[in-house]
Amino acid sequence: MYSINWDAVPVTEHLENNFRNAVMGKEMGVNRIRWVHPTELPPHIHEDAEQAIVVVEGAISFTINGEDLTLSAGDVAIVPRGAVHAGKSIEGEAVFIEVFAPVRAEHVFGFLGDTSVTMVED
Repeated sequence: MYSINWDAVPVTEHLENNFRNAVMGKEMGVNRIRWVHPTELPPHIHEDAEQAIVVVEGAISFTINGEDLTLSAGDVAIVPRGAVHAGKSIEGEAVFIEVFAPVRAEHVFGFLGDTSVTMVED
C-alpha cells in the first residue's frame, strides 16, 4: 500500500487537547497534529531525528532553540536534530503536519507500549 487517507488512521491524544494521526514508511514518519486551545507542548529534544512542521490550518506559537515563532497556515519550520523546542496553541484550533526523518523509534514501538502508528508499506 502506497497511500492512505488520514480519516482511516486512528487518532490518539497523548497530551491534553493534542490529537495525532501517525503513519510511517521505512525511513520517515508523518503525523497530522490537531491542537485545540488551550494546549501546550513542553520543551523537549529529538536526538534521533530531524523534524519538519507544515502548518495547514490556524496558527501556533513555537520556540526552537530559544527563537520564538508564530507559525500560520502555509508556514514551514525545520527543527534540527537535538534542538530544544516547544509550542502552544494560540486560539481555536490549529492543524499541522510533522515529518520525522529518520522514523523515530517511539513511533515504531508506540508511546508507553501503545502502538500509535499505521504502517504504509508496498
